[in-house]
Amino acid sequence: MKLKKFAVPFGEDKRMEYAKEYLEKHGYQYINSTQDADFVVLPVPAKKHMFSGLDDKLVFFGMGDFINGFDYMKYESYVLKNAFLTAEGAVTLLEENTPYSLFRSEILIIGYGRIGKALHKILRAYGANITVCSRSRESEADSVFNGARHIGFEDLRLENNADIIINTVPHMVLTKPELSVLKKDAIVLDLASFPGGVDTLCADSMGLNLLNGRAMPARYSEKTAGYLIGEAVADIIEEEFN
Repeated sequence: MKLKKFAVPFGEDKRMEYAKEYLEKHGYQYINSTQDADFVVLPVPAKKHMFSGLDDKLVFFGMGDFINGFDYMKYESYVLKNAFLTAEGAVTLLEENTPYSLFRSEILIIGYGRIGKALHKILRAYGANITVCSRSRESEADSVFNGARHIGFEDLRLENNADIIINTVPHMVLTKPELSVLKKDAIVLDLASFPGGVDTLCADSMGLNLLNGRAMPARYSEKTAGYLIGEAVADIIEEEFN
C-alpha cells in the first residue's frame, strides 16, 4: 500500500502546519481534499467531531478513538520526545514566574513517568535539589539512583519546604491537606491534563502561586512539537506499510 497524498483538515492548530511542513520535506504530497487523500493527519488530542466523514480513510491521530487508523500517542518514541518538550517548556514557565534562580532551589516532582524523569534530568543540570514523590519501588530506586531524595504520597501531608512543586500525575493529589503544609511563597506547577492534579479553588483560597502547565509543547515549542507529529506519522508509515 503506497501512501503519498495527505490532508490536514484542522490546520488552526499551529503544530499541524509544522507537521504538514515536515511531511512535505520528506516526500509526501499535501492536498486540501480529505476525500482524495491517501491518509489524514489529526492533532492531539483528537476530538470526536474531527473524525466525522473519515470512516473510509486511514487516519493518524493523537489520543482519539478510531478503528481505521493509528494513534501516534501509543508510540513510545513519540511520547518520550514529547515528554522532553513538556519538561523543557515547564522549566521555561518556571523561569518566567520565579524571582530566584533554579540553582539550589528545592524542587518536588510528583510522579516519575516520562515527564517526571525528563524534568529530573533537566533540573538536575540546573543544580536544583530534587525530591521525587512516586508510588512504585522501581521509580523510587530509579530516582534515588539519579540523585534525588524520594518520598511517598503519604508524605505529601507532612511539612514541606519545597520552593517549587511540579505535579505530573493526572489525578487529584494536591488537596487541602497537602497544600496546607506548603510554604506560603511556594510555586505549584500543574502539568497534568484536565482536570489536573491540584485543587485550584483551595490553592487560590490559600493565596498559593499556581501555574497552569497544560498543552506545554504547543506553548513554547510548537514547531518542534509539530515536527515530532510529522516524524511519528512518517515512522509509522515506514514500519507498517513499507
